[in-house]
Amino acid sequence: MIERKRNPHQSIRAYCLWCMGGSSQLVRECEDSDCSLYELRGPATEESQRTCIRAVRRHCLACTVGDRQAIRACQEKECVLRRFRFGVHPKTIQRRKKRQLEKSHLMLPGL
Repeated sequence: MIERKRNPHQSIRAYCLWCMGGSSQLVRECEDSDCSLYELRGPATEESQRTCIRAVRRHCLACTVGDRQAIRACQEKECVLRRFRFGVHPKTIQRRKKRQLEKSHLMLPGL
């Protein structure tokens, strides 16, 4: 079954629901202020997408006890936060890879 792609805030909300066994009431009553996703667990506010993505990165670092290589090698396919684990939007990563693969031509002045 293919899961729909979520934006960062929707992914955080889905993770919080998973963490609390699917109960939105328990998500609202959550008291774990040490969680990096705590402030972003509720309905969308004026928080930017960048803030949400950085919070996911902090959460992944906490999950892997600060091991950046473990984040890169993460095999947890069921985690809804996995797409944003690098702290950058996946589309940005794709654009950077595409730019690196394109041939760059050396431009010399006067030619």
